[in-house]
Amino acid sequence: MFTWKIYGITVVTLFLKMLAIVLIQVNSRRKSNNFSTPEDSGTIGKGATGVTQESQLLQRATKILNNDGENIPIFLFLATAYVNLGCWETGTLIYFPLFVLSRVAHTIAFLRAIQPLRTRAYQLGLTVMIVLSGHILWTALLGTSN
Repeated sequence: MFTWKIYGITVVTLFLKMLAIVLIQVNSRRKSNNFSTPEDSGTIGKGATGVTQESQLLQRATKILNNDGENIPIFLFLATAYVNLGCWETGTLIYFPLFVLSRVAHTIAFLRAIQPLRTRAYQLGLTVMIVLSGHILWTALLGTSN
């Protein structure tokens, strides 16, 4: 039960992080009256007539969401398997927050164009997923969780 609570907190935190980026996109689009499609421009925009070049912030926010879409679902599948198989319980207190931290750091570094922090944050998240995979395989194949 404890591990499911940590999982739940992790899922909600990742959702809120992604929601914050969506809100940055929406705010940026409304402020600049810049929409990605003509129908959005005509419907949501303030009398805009077409699509204009996106701001750098808007482009970065879009790239962050794309990157999140490639990494967060995989992590959540791994985390679900990790908890369901009863892998090392303390691992949820180590690995899950580390992944969240890596994604938050990646987002901040991407928004502010900070390297090598962005790459290191990405690598940390990837490392967490590799370690989770190892624990999952160990437990599934050998039947032990510690």
